[in-house]
Amino acid sequence: MQLYPSISPYDEFYMSVAGGHNIHVQQYGEPAGLPVVVCHGGPGVGLQADNCRFFDPSRYRIILYSQRGCGFSSPHSLNTTQELIADLELLRNYLNISDWVLCGGSWGATLCLLYAIEHTTYVRGLILRGTFLATQKDYDWLYGQSGGGAHFYPELYNEFSQGCISPIEILQFYKTQLNGDNLINAGHFAKLWCRWETVLSHNKLHHDWALSSPQLNLNMARLMVHYFSEHCFIADGFINAEHSRIKRIPTWFIHGRHDLVCRYDGVQQLAELLNAQLLILDGVGHGIENNVYLSAVRRAADLMYI
Repeated sequence: MQLYPSISPYDEFYMSVAGGHNIHVQQYGEPAGLPVVVCHGGPGVGLQADNCRFFDPSRYRIILYSQRGCGFSSPHSLNTTQELIADLELLRNYLNISDWVLCGGSWGATLCLLYAIEHTTYVRGLILRGTFLATQKDYDWLYGQSGGGAHFYPELYNEFSQGCISPIEILQFYKTQLNGDNLINAGHFAKLWCRWETVLSHNKLHHDWALSSPQLNLNMARLMVHYFSEHCFIADGFINAEHSRIKRIPTWFIHGRHDLVCRYDGVQQLAELLNAQLLILDGVGHGIENNVYLSAVRRAADLMYI
């Protein structure tokens, strides 16, 4: 199964939100179609135009945007989960949409779930890929000495962890290094941070990835460390504890069994609680460039429309 063809946006604009921020938004597909908003990962990755290709442009009104503080949204500064949820709800009202489908991967899936918990009546469905649940177990899996990445890439983990023992220590160390006055030093540790993220995401080292845009990578690293240092501004286990609020929302989870970024067992448990559809991709990790992953997300989007 192929993705839908690349198309150009029929609308592009900036929406002003609280705190002097401007959110960059693009719309694709059929203006009268079923609205779907795509929440990107990170935090801090920014809008990715190819995400519109999961959806049939003759049936869906596809909304892509960069969350505040990243991408073409401005300014690039730190923020909170609660602000991102408020921005998303403001966008729905701004576009005069009564309810919509939410689609997201990794951190984007986290944001979709948190928005749905707070604004349940406006959510028609959820399509979630490589979902990050922001529990302590998830941070341990991602940054801990016993996590998946540390086991598969011990030599890179030793350099990434800089002698820190726990995920809390690692996040505090990077928070200090990335926000210091020495930009050369900050850039060096942003490169280490981004390399760890991309190795776990793609299960291989992309030698030029962290060098493509040093300033953007520094901004993304700062945002990620800021969010994860604060446990994404939610209590541990919050999503599972509130699952009853979203149990009636049609939900698709798509997850690689070999995902080194977002552990599979937590998503499997949540899918059971929600009685949600779960597509398990054997032999697949976190990166969506895999054709099996691409086809699975498109399939979920096609079935969500029915």
